Amino acid sequence: MHCPRFVIALVLLLPLSARAAEPALHARIDSNVAHYVVNRDQTYTLTESMDATLLSRRALQALDRAVFTFYPDKQTLELVEAWVTQPDGSRVTVPPGSIFTRPTAAAQSAPGFTNSQTTTVLFPQLQPGSRTHAVWKLTQTMPTMFGFDARNINTFDWDTGVDETRIDLPADLPLVWKARGGFAVTDETAQGTRHIVAQIRDTKGRETEPGMVSAWDFLPLFEATTLTSFEQIGAIVYRDAAGRAAVTPAIQALADRIAGPRTGLEAARALYEWVTSNIRYVAVYLSTEDGWVPHAAGEVLKAGYGDCKDYVVLMQALLAAKGIEGQLAALDWGTRYQDPILWAPDFANHAILYLPAFDRYLNPTDRYAGFEALSDGLGGKLVVLATPEGRVARTPAARPATNRYAMQAAVTLDRDGRFSGTAQYSLTPNMEIGIRAALARSTSTTNFADAMLRSTMEGGFGNLAASNPLDLAQPLMLSAQWQSPHAVNPSGASIFLRVPAGLDMFPPGEVRGLLRPSGKRNFPMRTTPRDLGWVTVMTVPDGMAIRQLPDDVTLENAAGRYTARYRAEGTVVTAERNLVITREVTQPADYPELEALLYATAVDVRAVMVLSPTK
Repeated sequence: MHCPRFVIALVLLLPLSARAAEPALHARIDSNVAHYVVNRDQTYTLTESMDATLLSRRALQALDRAVFTFYPDKQTLELVEAWVTQPDGSRVTVPPGSIFTRPTAAAQSAPGFTNSQTTTVLFPQLQPGSRTHAVWKLTQTMPTMFGFDARNINTFDWDTGVDETRIDLPADLPLVWKARGGFAVTDETAQGTRHIVAQIRDTKGRETEPGMVSAWDFLPLFEATTLTSFEQIGAIVYRDAAGRAAVTPAIQALADRIAGPRTGLEAARALYEWVTSNIRYVAVYLSTEDGWVPHAAGEVLKAGYGDCKDYVVLMQALLAAKGIEGQLAALDWGTRYQDPILWAPDFANHAILYLPAFDRYLNPTDRYAGFEALSDGLGGKLVVLATPEGRVARTPAARPATNRYAMQAAVTLDRDGRFSGTAQYSLTPNMEIGIRAALARSTSTTNFADAMLRSTMEGGFGNLAASNPLDLAQPLMLSAQWQSPHAVNPSGASIFLRVPAGLDMFPPGEVRGLLRPSGKRNFPMRTTPRDLGWVTVMTVPDGMAIRQLPDDVTLENAAGRYTARYRAEGTVVTAERNLVITREVTQPADYPELEALLYATAVDVRAVMVLSPTK
């Protein structure tokens, strides 16, 4: 699968949950071949063909079209041919009315910031057993800022017959390649032309697993590039973006107004909070074809919106106005955790800001990430910094101490079986991000609270008191109150109940969603280091004795630890629970340790206490 182009769009059309729920033998990619002919100036022509056999209704839904994105200011795209071969051998040619070229969603949401277009081919008269065929020709009319690069990541969902990349280029044009996971590569030179063929055959479709890392971390992969190092990427970006962060009079006046008398880190904080709050994000992702050069900071300020690199360049200009250096840092924002096999630019999909004077990374694109926070999916990542020589670094790794959450709840159970509760919360800046986002997007804090309570065993109604989630200058302050009528069922005179969940932002029972029925995993799993704590003080009605408490739990292994402590004093029960996960990524071989930890948590959450009358 030649990832940035039409095949990825085909595969991603089906929702993840549906793909995960069914076996993978629904379609076969019979042949997927990409042939690059590279010119000496590093322009090229790509001819890409794919033949697929659709074996089920699921495949008909997922693979009913071919999609190819291109940039018309520097590329031309031609659909060479497209047809459907029916099970009886008859051929149905795709009519012109089933071929559409439209601006991409990014181009529509950010006019003037990208001109990308997508051509879509809708295959007609599909039925189980139909075989689709499409051939595209893309011509790169001017070199990209990073020269020439190509990649082939094997198809995840479907069986594949032949998956191949061919590259023909002048023998004296430097190009390096690397491969992993079963790609066979030949590299020969004849009559002044270098011929590289990377091929993998007869691979099986895979099923998604809950929480798995990006397929880029483990699938068979071939990459090639004319670049010589990661540092060269940073140097190119620095060179091509020169002057874009100019301190204009308007930039200087704005920086002075925002920062006021503040200097250094406090000035940077004020500028960050202003940009994050006042510039609208438009989803134009880093693309090697479109380039990584931002718009001028003055243009971004005037427009009031931009993509990630535009946020960075505006921050650079405002910081420079206050004597602070900021550097663009390119990295993956997502679930790729393995370092790239090669220094091709596709390792990055996002740009953030690095402050070398303070050794701090900022993600102004994230509207809900405070100055002290680093958005989920950015920790421990390889970054390339745009400096005159380019530099490679790494963002701080996520740790339990930076992802800490604590809930302290006081709950009263009355004789009618009603829980009445209050709670206070403590979160580190990283853990605030998701809660800020959820609060900002909810219609009201009451609806937010009621939705959370509906997912608990006891149900109920409540409200959250929250500080302004959009005010990144202040820590997020949270408290809650709720009631859960008819929450317990007496059995005779006794009451059997669990510790009520209440308005818990990170309920421990949710870890069950990461467990596998087989007790095994095929792919690495993203687990994110965290430290989650819950203390519930529950008062039971007068006249009821606490006859039985859940057993205490202590489990510690290489994956982390889980502890639970229960104690009773008179009519008051105190339950203290703590879950710590230490790994960012859990490899399949290490899954049993994590499984033991998750089961200890899930089982303890179901533990029952018993109350009975004192007389």
